[in-house]
Amino acid sequence: MNEFVIDCNSMREIMKVVRQVACYDVNVLIMGESGTGKEMLAKIIHLQSPRASRPFVPVNCGILSGMMFEDKLFGHEKGAFTGAVEQSIGCFEAAHGGTLFLDEVAELPIDNQVDFLRVLEDFRFMRIGGRELIQVDVRVISATNKDLKEEIRKGLFREDLFYRLQVIPIYLPPLRDRKNAVPGMVAYFMNQFEAIYKKNKPRLHDEVIDLFVRYDWPGNIRELKNLLERIFIISSDKAVGVDDLPPDFLWHFREPSKTMDLAEIREKAETRAILEVLRRTGGDREKASKLLKISPRTLRHKLQKYDIRVDRNANGAPPLDS
Repeated sequence: MNEFVIDCNSMREIMKVVRQVACYDVNVLIMGESGTGKEMLAKIIHLQSPRASRPFVPVNCGILSGMMFEDKLFGHEKGAFTGAVEQSIGCFEAAHGGTLFLDEVAELPIDNQVDFLRVLEDFRFMRIGGRELIQVDVRVISATNKDLKEEIRKGLFREDLFYRLQVIPIYLPPLRDRKNAVPGMVAYFMNQFEAIYKKNKPRLHDEVIDLFVRYDWPGNIRELKNLLERIFIISSDKAVGVDDLPPDFLWHFREPSKTMDLAEIREKAETRAILEVLRRTGGDREKASKLLKISPRTLRHKLQKYDIRVDRNANGAPPLDS
């Protein structure tokens, strides 16, 4: 929860919405990039609701399709299919009285969406191979890192299912848009690792924290947490400076090599070519201009423009600027 209750206006607004909707059994759709903490926020909603003492059951929709989807969510009876040696309850039954969290809901196959929508209508279903309707009391919270309206436009997501899931929409901003939260998160995670690994946490120098604040964190909170855990485990000193950070992280801060623009590239190439031809012709500009297929006047212009000077060549030719 400390990952969200931070000194950040956008997150304070989100937590205000969470407090308002937690006590009502309305469906919530959490949107945001991967690693922004969508499942954590779903758990916070669950824990602040009257269902807090009941199960919180997460389901990754990205790995389900066809009968696997039906079996995962609705369960099956003994003998329903090959390998069904005993009765198995699905996630809906497991979440009875609590919260069902559907992660990556945009990945739900279009063929299974109609079955899921039907269950959301009255929360009744049959297990695979069953004949008896089962009634459950479940709150549904969904999450996605995709634009569901764009998925609807592509024909990959049902519009009616979208509006069923998105009664209350919550958007989690990426970490790069709330960098002032980074120092607090660093302290929170380091305290957490200290408790988990029973090891004194190292002190992070101020320049390390500054570097963390400058970084854009494309993997969001998950990337920050993983990096800190790595630093915590491999650190053998009481203090961690910039030079102690993993090389693959520091790589992001390397100065990019200077890239020449086209004018610079052309100048270098023409200077090299002119010098080579002048040396071959012993400094004879007339011959050089013919070999370069340009007029003597153009050659003189380029000599002046590029400040090309050769005092004397190997054959004792007079200075080129004489």
